[in-house]
Amino acid sequence: MPTSIERLCRAGWLPRGPRADPRVRTDVQARVRVLMIGPLPPPVGGMATVVSHLADAFAGEGEVPGAGTGCRPGSVAGLDAGLKLGTACGTPQVDLRVLNNVKTTAAGRSLAQGIGAQLRLLWRLASACLGWRPHIVHIHTCSRFTFWRNAVDVLLARLLLRSVVLHIHGAQFHLFLSSLSKSQAWLARRVFGLSSRLVVLGDGWKRLLDAWTDPAKVVVVPNGALVQPLVQPGATGPFRIICLANYEARKGQADLLRAAARLSLGTANRGSEPGSVSNPEAGPATTPVRRALRLELYGFEAEPGQRQALLDLAAELGIADCVQVPGPITGPEKDQRLRTAHCFCLPSYDEGLPMSMLESMALGLPTVVTRVGSIPEAIADGEQGLIFEPGDINALTVHLQTLIGDPARAAAIGNAGRERLITSFSLERSAALLRKVYRELAR
Repeated sequence: MPTSIERLCRAGWLPRGPRADPRVRTDVQARVRVLMIGPLPPPVGGMATVVSHLADAFAGEGEVPGAGTGCRPGSVAGLDAGLKLGTACGTPQVDLRVLNNVKTTAAGRSLAQGIGAQLRLLWRLASACLGWRPHIVHIHTCSRFTFWRNAVDVLLARLLLRSVVLHIHGAQFHLFLSSLSKSQAWLARRVFGLSSRLVVLGDGWKRLLDAWTDPAKVVVVPNGALVQPLVQPGATGPFRIICLANYEARKGQADLLRAAARLSLGTANRGSEPGSVSNPEAGPATTPVRRALRLELYGFEAEPGQRQALLDLAAELGIADCVQVPGPITGPEKDQRLRTAHCFCLPSYDEGLPMSMLESMALGLPTVVTRVGSIPEAIADGEQGLIFEPGDINALTVHLQTLIGDPARAAAIGNAGRERLITSFSLERSAALLRKVYRELAR
């Protein structure tokens, strides 16, 4: 059902987006001005990685606007003003700025401090819209408080006659929607209705959102990773399993620890570990691996005490000497750790389309992941990666044993996964799909 603003636009009482100002060029062959709102690193997380990658992807297409816009060019490393602008010579297609809305106040801040921070963000959004006059405001959001905070951004951008792209992340967005009360659901539908486009990460997420708004508005733009040179894992030394995920129960790192213990003890499929799931198709018990294992679990402690809980579990299972739980890792150090790994594992119970998985695929690293979110849309099980049901420790154990015991197959899976990423989940493709959305809205 059209919103009040949409009715006024259709009736001609209000202009649609940036066409209200004759000074703004709307020729699709000229640059399309996009103000992107989202977090930027150093915070660890998939959404910050996506925003940073997209900013880099469009960095060669924009040009520096005139003074007085309230924004200035800068790099990811120097965002003291919270803004990023890509610049280049030549004919630009997308002129992109990023309004960094990452949390800047300390933990345990007062309500007044929180409100003040949000008001400053809204002021920056209004200043950018009125001074720079973007065609489109592209807002990255996820569940719970972040969604409602961004709902205010959507409303403000529409009141300032900007087109809005609402880009939905969040592994638990389906749970968030199902938990809404009748009044909250009504408000969420109004937010979706005000948005010019809703961007989702896969077909499954599109089916979910189609039931909440006009399906024509919902477009699929998968996350994308930058294609990297193929890794060549070492044939000697410990078999290194890397997991990049925040420390919280739903990420399933405890299942990975139990699987590693089974590999060491040869107890796969016997159901001897707490939380195991019977899998009659997984085959007989494995024999102990003939190669030393090393588990590297990197992430931010999203749930207090979770890091220590993982260390305690590793000690209880007798594998503490081969498990590292050092905390978050970013930048060149993360790239270096991925390059020295033999496989990537994400035993999560909820995901959207994880960037850590895509970054591993971009290197040709074989991946072992769960059948959640848009992961099955990205990987053909047994060909481009190995997939198991969340919580099925037996299947996880067998998948890891397969990669350890058959290096040729591990390499083939990694290569196939990298080819899949190149064709369908590269950063270049994601940017091209977004460019198409931008140009449609700027017409």
